[in-house]
Amino acid sequence: MNANTNKRIVSFFLILSVINLTLMIPGGFIESRDFSHINSMILAIFNIFLTILGLISLFLVYFINKNFKWSFKAAYLCGISYFTVYIIDLFKIFPKSPTPMPELLYILEIVGCVISIPLIFYSMKIIKEWKNDDSKMTFSKGFYGLIAIAVIIGLCIIIFATNAAMTGK
Repeated sequence: MNANTNKRIVSFFLILSVINLTLMIPGGFIESRDFSHINSMILAIFNIFLTILGLISLFLVYFINKNFKWSFKAAYLCGISYFTVYIIDLFKIFPKSPTPMPELLYILEIVGCVISIPLIFYSMKIIKEWKNDDSKMTFSKGFYGLIAIAVIIGLCIIIFATNAAMTGK
């Protein structure tokens, strides 16, 4: 496969990972477990991590298409992060809940693990085969506006998810 195909594959799996993660937001369509016994600060930090992971994944698609080598390294780390998050939940390491995991959540976490494997593999493949020099990063004013909107949406997600996890709704 050529570099452009690999780039599209990494972008595709990043987008799939974000969609999959989004479906699992506490209080959303699927995640209904009760985490009220866990310290709210710990839940907030976990939700901040997951939200940042999702937002970074989306922004990486842009940077990958601009051919920045660091974006493939970041995509590789995102793939490892997605895989790790799902594994620790599937093996009931964290977060633990007295409420059983819904079957659809279980399936989506397995799908998330499966999606993360080609994300890791193709990101690493591009990193190893990299021949281009990074060009200088420049952003338009619109890009900064997009970042501001993403931060606001991210904060709303964190508040919503943490509150839902604390109340079990």
